[in-house]
Amino acid sequence: MLRKQLLIALGMVAAVAVCLLAARHAMGRHSAAGMATADRLALAWRWLLVPGLCLLAGIGSTANQRFLRADAIDGGAAKGPGFLEINLRYNTNTLEQTVLAVIAWTGLALNLAPQNLGLIPTLAGLFAAGRVAFWIGYLYAPWARAFGLGLTAYPTFFVLAWLAVRLIA
Repeated sequence: MLRKQLLIALGMVAAVAVCLLAARHAMGRHSAAGMATADRLALAWRWLLVPGLCLLAGIGSTANQRFLRADAIDGGAAKGPGFLEINLRYNTNTLEQTVLAVIAWTGLALNLAPQNLGLIPTLAGLFAAGRVAFWIGYLYAPWARAFGLGLTAYPTFFVLAWLAVRLIA
């Protein structure tokens, strides 16, 4: 168990490092001074297509598995661990992450300084990379999903905390 915990911790630390580097690169690089509120929201919602496509990929993969497998075609629960079970877990986690991203990215669009709005496309890139790493990692071994989960979740958690502080300050 200690070995798995160390591997998970390494994945989490690596995800934090990548997220910090990506955010640092994105800040101050957007030229959108004087953007109207509707334009800011449109920017966020355009990039929310990325989480939607990640979810679509998982749902499509699950649908294909259900169609092709006699033990899954009737839509019941997956029978034991395997590709279908991992897809279902991926779908659930991606839906959860997407809902949080909608809240976070919309809040960012309304609260960031115009020059920092480039953070939203960067978050979309981290989300997509994180979902791919999560899915592939999960297929390899459950502990290997940590890096992908971190790339997807940590930026959103940070944004939600930042927005909460702004709300109460």
